Amino acid sequence: MSESSNFKESLRQNRVILLAILMMPVFGMVIAMPLIFWKTPGAVMVAIPIILFLMAQYLLLVYWIYKKMNEMTSS
Repeated sequence: MSESSNFKESLRQNRVILLAILMMPVFGMVIAMPLIFWKTPGAVMVAIPIILFLMAQYLLLVYWIYKKMNEMTSS
């Protein structure tokens, strides 16, 4: 049982760091959108909807992980 409580305590202490690491791909997608506008304006109609779709899916996954972390640490 000690390992489980150590994991929960470690997760509680490092929650913000873990979420920041998980959000790095979203930051990359946000940075990619202005670069696409600037470098290849013709690809905007194809690339931006795809990036937004992938970003929405990934944000839902990170939100689900966040909820699970809260459930694990509160119990």
